[in-house]
Amino acid sequence: MSSLYIGVMSGTSRDNLDGCIVDFTKRFKIHKTLTIPFSENYKTSKSYDFISEEINEKTIYLVSKIIEESDFTKKDIKAIAFSGQTISHNTKSSLQAGSPEYISDKLSMEVISDFRNEDIRRGGLGAPLIPEFHNYIFGEPNKSKLIVNIGGIANGTHLIGKKVKLASDLGPGNCLMDFVMINKNLGNFDLDGNLASMGSLNNVLYKKISEPFNDLPYPRADDISIYTDKIKQIDLDAFGTEELLRTLAEITAMKINDFYLTCQKPEEVFIHGGGAKNKFLMHLLESKIEKTVKTTNEYIPIEYVEAAAFAFLAHSERGVSFK
Repeated sequence: MSSLYIGVMSGTSRDNLDGCIVDFTKRFKIHKTLTIPFSENYKTSKSYDFISEEINEKTIYLVSKIIEESDFTKKDIKAIAFSGQTISHNTKSSLQAGSPEYISDKLSMEVISDFRNEDIRRGGLGAPLIPEFHNYIFGEPNKSKLIVNIGGIANGTHLIGKKVKLASDLGPGNCLMDFVMINKNLGNFDLDGNLASMGSLNNVLYKKISEPFNDLPYPRADDISIYTDKIKQIDLDAFGTEELLRTLAEITAMKINDFYLTCQKPEEVFIHGGGAKNKFLMHLLESKIEKTVKTTNEYIPIEYVEAAAFAFLAHSERGVSFK
C-alpha cells in the first residue's frame, strides 16, 4: 500500500496555496513542492461561495501540476490531504470552505479532510493541529524545544524529549500587520518588516489592540476575529504606517515570548510559516527571548511545514476520507 500523500494547505493569511508530495514509506521525505497564488481578491474576500470555489479549483490545479512535474502518477498517491480554508473556528465546531467531495470527484482520487472537526470529535480543540507532526520531526530525547508557526495566527508546540508538553495558539502572527498593509493600499505584507523597522512603538496603541487576548490561558484555539475585531475599530489614518507596523510586530513577538517563558525557556526555538521571512520580526523575537532563533529550513522549508503536517495527519488517519 502506498505511503505517498499530497498535502495541500492554505493558512489564515490566505497568501498562497502550498502543496507537497510526502513519503512515509521508510522515513519522512518530501519529494516535490509547489506553491500557486490565489486570485487577487481571495485574501480579503468574505464570500464563502467564492472562497470555496477558488480553493477547490486551485487545489485541483495544484495536485494535477505537482503530479505532472514529479516522477509519480495518480495511482502512486494514497490520498490528498486537503486543509480547507478556515472561515471561523471555536472549540465546538470549525467552518471550512472548500469541498473535499468535489475535489475527489474531479481528480478521481481519495481526499482526506475535515481535520479540525475530527480533532474536536476526538476531544481536542481543533487547533493547532500540527503539534504531533512537530514532535514527529523535531522531538529528540533529553531536549526541550519550542516550534512556532507564524502564519496569520501564531501557534506553538513545546516539546520535551519525544512528547508534546504544551501546544496552543499564542496570538496574532501576520494577520494584523497584513491588515494594515492592505488597509493602507501598500500591498499584502511588509516585505522583510522594512516599514516596521523604521517605526516606533506606541505603548497606548499596543495596550488597546492586545487587550482582548492579553490574559487568555493555554492551551487554546483562537478564532482570528479575537485579534482583528479591535483593530477594525481604530482609525488607522490617525497613525503613521511605520508606527502601526512596529507596534503590531511588537505584539506578535511578545505573545511568542510569553509562551516561551511559560515553557520555561526551551533550549532551542524553531520558526516556520510566512512570518519567518520577516527579518525585523525575527530580530525583535531574538531580542526578547535573548536566544538565536532558527528556521525549520534544515528539516523542512518554512513554507511547507503545514502542508507536510496535513499529509502526516492523513497518514495518521486523523481526518475524514472522501472518495
